[in-house]
This record gives sequence, C-alpha cells and structure tokens, in this order.
Amino acid sequence: MEETVRKLEDSSLSLNDSMALYAEACELLAFCVRELDGYKGQIMDIHKRIIEKKGEDNEN
Repeated sequence: MEETVRKLEDSSLSLNDSMALYAEACELLAFCVRELDGYKGQIMDIHKRIIEKKGEDNEN
C-alpha cells in the first residue's frame, strides 16, 4: 500500500495510470478489511469462550 501511495504521489504519472493504481489500492484495502473482519470474528469467539469458561470456573 505504501508503495502504491508513493507511486500516486509521483507527479509524472499519467491520469490513466493514477486511476489504475487508485483502483488497485481500493481493492487491496477492501481485501484487508475483509481479512481483519474475519480475524475480529475469531477473536470475539475466543473471548466469548474465555468469559464462559471463567463463569464456569467461578461456579465451582
């Protein structure tokens, strides 16, 4: 992503090339967001199991 931003900041880049890089960056961002959302769900599941386990341990 940083490399793409550096390329976009290059004033010699044509508008067409800039648009292609921008589209590529947007796709990369969307991929990263999907990946992070998936991991967020996994983390929330683990956290829920930990809380449930703590509740079971406190009952004993």
